[in-house]
Amino acid sequence: MRWPMAVRLARRELRGGLRGFRIFLACLILGVAAIATVQSVSSGIIEGLREDGQAILGGDVDVRRIYRPAEGDELVHFRSTGDISITAEMRAMARIDDGRSTLVELKSVDTAYPLYGSVELSTGDSLAATLAQRDGVWGGAVEPGLLDRLGIALGDRVLVGDIAVEIRAELVREPDRASDGFTLGPRLMVVPAALAATGLVREGSQISYHTRIRLPPGTDVAAYAEDLRDRFPDAGWRIREFSDAAPSLERMVRRLTVFLTLVGLTALLVGGVGVGNAVKAYLDGRLPTIATLKGLGASGRLIFQTYFAQILILAVIGIAVGLAIGATAPLVINGIVSDLLPVDARIGLYPMALVVAAGFGILTAIT
Repeated sequence: MRWPMAVRLARRELRGGLRGFRIFLACLILGVAAIATVQSVSSGIIEGLREDGQAILGGDVDVRRIYRPAEGDELVHFRSTGDISITAEMRAMARIDDGRSTLVELKSVDTAYPLYGSVELSTGDSLAATLAQRDGVWGGAVEPGLLDRLGIALGDRVLVGDIAVEIRAELVREPDRASDGFTLGPRLMVVPAALAATGLVREGSQISYHTRIRLPPGTDVAAYAEDLRDRFPDAGWRIREFSDAAPSLERMVRRLTVFLTLVGLTALLVGGVGVGNAVKAYLDGRLPTIATLKGLGASGRLIFQTYFAQILILAVIGIAVGLAIGATAPLVINGIVSDLLPVDARIGLYPMALVVAAGFGILTAIT
């Protein structure tokens, strides 16, 4: 029954200002804001992975096999169930006439590519026109890193295997790039005929063939994938669904989130030392008031509740400000780093991210 009285006394005490609690509030606001920001950005990236799963994977289902592409009855079945696109990926060396070379991720794409999303080129031209053969020379689209490594520009040629490839455009966006996971070199994209002409496709070459399938709307993707496993038990495929388009990237984001959250929590706990010192200094300054309350008959319990209520009120204010910063900061961060992310993060209000930050803030304030 003493809590209403304690809250009233706490409010009256706080009318005198926040002197002595500025460090308390600063530590709490910064720590909560950091954790809320990290959690919100992480939630936005993971949500982007899930919503863009089809574009990231390149289809509703991706069937990958090393050394040989889908063929015969496999292709017949794929084509009977939906639209398909076949790509091949391998590592190769790109060379120029002066002897410089660099490792590239060579990828051939067919005319159906991509089934979802779109390829953006620096020239604004279509992918088919860019990669087509002109005057006996195949075209290629590359990531900017290849130009930087070899010191070349658009219009120059690189040697890949037995052929020269003319670099006609930079890849601004490759929709399924995030699904590749770890890569060793920049992308060089060509058509299947150009890949065949390189002479690199031979027995023993480590080539990953991907058959992406776009299924009719309403198809149960999980059931379709399971049927493939049952229908072709010895095919040697790795089958992925769009709901798990980039597992390695999602794991990396989650691990980075845990690390950054621990960094924010460490800052919050270290700030807790400042919080404790601020509270102690404040209470030392209120000893005359405490003595007066004791002289007027206030119990030790009421006095404890009064100053505990003050700390809770200020903690709620500090946490609220920290959450407000943590909820809005991702908007600014996304505008700065959006071009560096492999997916479009769905920045928004994620209640659970704010609950986690608020929980850490409360624990720090009362311990």
